[in-house]
Amino acid sequence: MSLQLNKGEVLALLGKSGSGKTTLIKCIYGLEDIQQGEVLIGEDRVLGPAYSLMPGHKDMSLVSQDFYVLDNHTVEENIWDKLIGITNEAKLKRSTQLLKLLDLVNLRNTKARFLSSGQKQRVAIARALAIIPEVLLLDEPFSNLDKILTDKLFSFVIKEVKKNKTSVILITHVADEALKYADRIGILDSGKITQIGEKWKVFYKPKNTKLAGLLGDCNIIKKEDVQKPSKEIKSKFLIRPDKLKTEANKSGNNLPVTVLHSSYNGKCHEILAETKSGHSVVIYSNKKKEIGDKITVGIEI
Repeated sequence: MSLQLNKGEVLALLGKSGSGKTTLIKCIYGLEDIQQGEVLIGEDRVLGPAYSLMPGHKDMSLVSQDFYVLDNHTVEENIWDKLIGITNEAKLKRSTQLLKLLDLVNLRNTKARFLSSGQKQRVAIARALAIIPEVLLLDEPFSNLDKILTDKLFSFVIKEVKKNKTSVILITHVADEALKYADRIGILDSGKITQIGEKWKVFYKPKNTKLAGLLGDCNIIKKEDVQKPSKEIKSKFLIRPDKLKTEANKSGNNLPVTVLHSSYNGKCHEILAETKSGHSVVIYSNKKKEIGDKITVGIEI
């Protein structure tokens, strides 16, 4: 595979368990020796453990699921340990910012060995984010945190990397994270990148149904089910539920369906319907539909 990352860009690599996400990030960081090819930061080559006692690169940081803290140091000392070469005043300012961000202010003087595993994970994240490097690798580091804290952390990271023009690779299996925070998305499958591009292009124009499913609900529509299909309509095509409107288009590209089930998912009404040829489709709507309703859905090309 070949990857190139621009300054200030966030690339999300998405894939199921066993697709090679963590192995790839270890190769990029220098924790694994690669048999062919090379990893470069600018013109500097990243060396693996066979060539370097200290893995990684001075301009690269890895935030992983395997958190590491200094057990005999306080929470604040753990952060200061990473803030080398700056004044104590600057260290205090940065550590306080991270302690507030990660809800650790009340634990700043507590030694890490007395913390719970969840608290240690937050300390490890604070250590990793103390200095934002040229390249930041995120290997599902926030997977055990609650959604609000995860959103706060991602917002902080995105703000910092855009300000410092840091390149970020985010490894995740959560489609929402990739779509919300990345500039580009790459799909990993069996150790290969099967599709990569701007996130909306990958989301709305996946290469196949397998890739489409990784990013959320997707419908397969047959042309024979479409009323007044335009030239853009193929014999069979993929379309996301949000591109199906519960109002008919005046010019055509409409899909008559019968409602099989309707439920509220917390954001919208999720409707399961059936086309005249018996194919199931999922539609998102802001209005509830009753079982057995016959509606005409507008297809947004």
